[in-house]
Amino acid sequence: MKRLQDRRTGLPDPWVLAHPDPQRTLVLVDGRRFVPSTPQGTVDVNLIPSSLVQRSDVVTGGASAAYGSDAVAGVVNFVLNRKLKGVQAEVVGGISQRGDDGNFFASIAAGGDLSSRVHLVGAVEYEKLDGLGDCYTRAWCANQTLILGNTAPGAGGLPANLIIAGVNTSTLSPGGLINRSYNAAGRPIGTNATDPLRGTQFLANGTPAPFNYGTLVGPLFMLGGEGQGRNSFISPFRLKVPVERVSSYAALTAELSDRVTLGVDLSYGQVRGTVVSNVLRDYDGRLMGRIKRDNPFIPASIAAAMDANGVASFVLGRAGFDLGPSYAKTRTTTYRGAVSLKAEVSDNWTVEGFYQYGRTEFRQRSYNAINTLNLPKAIDAVNVNGQAVCRVNADANPANDDPNCVPFNPFGEGRYDPRAAAYITGNGFQNTTNEQHVAAIDLRGTLVTLPAGPVKLAVGGEYRSDRIVSTTDPVSLVNGFWTLNGSALSGSVNVKEGYGEIAVPVFADSAIGHALDLNGAIRRTDYSTSGAVTTWKLGAVYEPIAGVRFRATRSRDIRAPNLSELFGPRTRRTIGLTDPLTGLQTNPTVITGSNPNLSVEAADSWTVGAVLTPSGGFLGRFRMSVDYYNIKVKNAIGTLGAQTLAERCNQGVTQFCALITRDPTTNTILEVQDVYLNSNELRTKGFDIEFQYRQPLGGLGSLNAQLLANITQALTTVDSAGAVDRAGQTGFRTGTVPGVPDYVIDGLLTWTKGDFQLTGHGKYIPSGIYWTNFTGPDQPGYAITSPTSVDNNRVPSRFYLDLTARVKVPVVDGREFELFGTINNLLDRDPPSIPGPSGGTNQILFDPVGRAFKIGARVRFGS
Repeated sequence: MKRLQDRRTGLPDPWVLAHPDPQRTLVLVDGRRFVPSTPQGTVDVNLIPSSLVQRSDVVTGGASAAYGSDAVAGVVNFVLNRKLKGVQAEVVGGISQRGDDGNFFASIAAGGDLSSRVHLVGAVEYEKLDGLGDCYTRAWCANQTLILGNTAPGAGGLPANLIIAGVNTSTLSPGGLINRSYNAAGRPIGTNATDPLRGTQFLANGTPAPFNYGTLVGPLFMLGGEGQGRNSFISPFRLKVPVERVSSYAALTAELSDRVTLGVDLSYGQVRGTVVSNVLRDYDGRLMGRIKRDNPFIPASIAAAMDANGVASFVLGRAGFDLGPSYAKTRTTTYRGAVSLKAEVSDNWTVEGFYQYGRTEFRQRSYNAINTLNLPKAIDAVNVNGQAVCRVNADANPANDDPNCVPFNPFGEGRYDPRAAAYITGNGFQNTTNEQHVAAIDLRGTLVTLPAGPVKLAVGGEYRSDRIVSTTDPVSLVNGFWTLNGSALSGSVNVKEGYGEIAVPVFADSAIGHALDLNGAIRRTDYSTSGAVTTWKLGAVYEPIAGVRFRATRSRDIRAPNLSELFGPRTRRTIGLTDPLTGLQTNPTVITGSNPNLSVEAADSWTVGAVLTPSGGFLGRFRMSVDYYNIKVKNAIGTLGAQTLAERCNQGVTQFCALITRDPTTNTILEVQDVYLNSNELRTKGFDIEFQYRQPLGGLGSLNAQLLANITQALTTVDSAGAVDRAGQTGFRTGTVPGVPDYVIDGLLTWTKGDFQLTGHGKYIPSGIYWTNFTGPDQPGYAITSPTSVDNNRVPSRFYLDLTARVKVPVVDGREFELFGTINNLLDRDPPSIPGPSGGTNQILFDPVGRAFKIGARVRFGS
């Protein structure tokens, strides 16, 4: 298993699995499902107050058969401290060395007896994360390192692609840039080199001026030239989004009799966030249309040049910094209630049943979104009696009149009528509600007692009903916004499950070994959307001698698409993409989201491992485990990324070509449907390693060491064109699927002396490749004339070091008080400066913040 970092101290948190995605991980609380609480249909574990979590159990093999469908990667079960007594509280605050990324966390948990048979525990947590600014707030991102295409691979002695700093936009400027002129017949005039108006930009005050092109000029980007600090492909997006969260949980346990126990759980959580989207980007007239000669906003000198050269219209490339980016405020509210009844029907058998209701309400309000229906009407203005008027209101066709249309001046920055800005932008909304009902019953106990111990059996059944409903605004209903469109949708899934599980002790303290235990499980699951499937598991644990344990599991696991994947909202955005057919960079619309035609994915997995827990003397302080995993997922559900779809289509995967729309005249990619798909197969294999050792130091205290490592030998996606292995890919190109490092090493070293404790936490990520489809000079098969050649396909390694100090302040009467402080990224290591979806780097692996500080206190009263 892998560990996440604790959200407050930065130290390892033991719940994350070393395998594919959160959608493939089943999250339980005290053995029961937690309601999906994100737009992706997964569980936000931050809604489970950490102050109530006693431990988290992680299982990574055969989890679907034993714990429930959907656990392809495994299961995480958060076990609550339902016997908590007294009060414990914590408060933490922090900030980065650069004065941003402010954060605050506070929690309080309490528990006590309401009577001799009734106990109540509860907790409330609050967290506020200020986030980071845009790309230009960090030097490693402000250098504008992007992928620059060399449209004739090998030209100038350079490969087809360059990962290089100083990349500016070549066909966009804040005040407008003329990219191409057209005659009255609508045909381009001359070539790019002889076009009479191409290269004319408009300064902030609307004055025409020559545009300073750099080198390696392509359809989107160039090296150098104008535009440093105002690259519209990276500047609007925040490196880290602000988030505010509150979560609460209450659990009541009541002994109704000596053999019957009632449990009641209630939880509430709310997460608020802000997401910044694009500024207007139109370099080819796709959004604004062509600017016609009779547009009254055209400066006189440009109008004269148009007349002199027979120019009837031109394409204006404009980055709308003056309009500002579109953005959305989101609020996700989650409710959950569960009632359980557990009864001991005999000394060896118990029966437990529960009912659970969960509800998640997602509310998104989008602002300042470009209205693609109104924008071209406002741009296309004419002069009527000395006044600028929208052409639709001045032509002879009354059917297209729009009394709300106000002409928009695109020349310069902020030179438009505010009413025009209000007309071409708008606000939208998305309201989505997920509801879940779960009812289950479970019988477990001892079937028979063998010489080696009792044979344990468990059988049970579960019924689950999930429903999603979503509404949106009228403009979004017709995909009228450039980005942040909402969706109207509805759908439901009903699931019925029955299972059996058995554990058999074969021998204990035998001549052939200390112990051998066998276990197995089988589950039949019937989905209303995709039919019935069977999962199973076989496992064995063998201890040849005390302290040495071998374990193995072979299983078949399944996961059906969740509600969000089947029926959830679809969103629109634009990205920079390299067309593998032409080698040119373009800026298509990408639609991501649900696909109602998805089918069940099935995983064949096996794990084998060894655990060493010797006792006595020096070895008694040593613990180690090594596990090998191998998982093959057929019909794997996921998105592949717009760039990946374009690449694989070009390589012959024809089913992906149907997801790509091209301009019938220019053959330019206009749109990519990057929706959830069933890819042919996903394979992953590797090792999880954990090592622990404690060394007493006499009067100097003690040292505790913990080392966690994951080695990924393969992370391969297979389709009809072949296999792509993303193991070792530590870059993350926009429009693709991220990879994983070849290995990650995560270690803790803690020195404790009395009431003082000092912990160092180190994490090492080795060097990797940027993208599997690229070939760099140091890789086999590199050819400078190949369309996949790149000047440097390497991502450097990184080592991060965190330091935490804690001191317990002695108090009396069962009270505990602790002060602590943490320095994250003590060495202030910048992430690798590489292109990424958020402007720069791969934030899944690398820290974008830099050195940061936290200080906090914990207090506890009672037993």
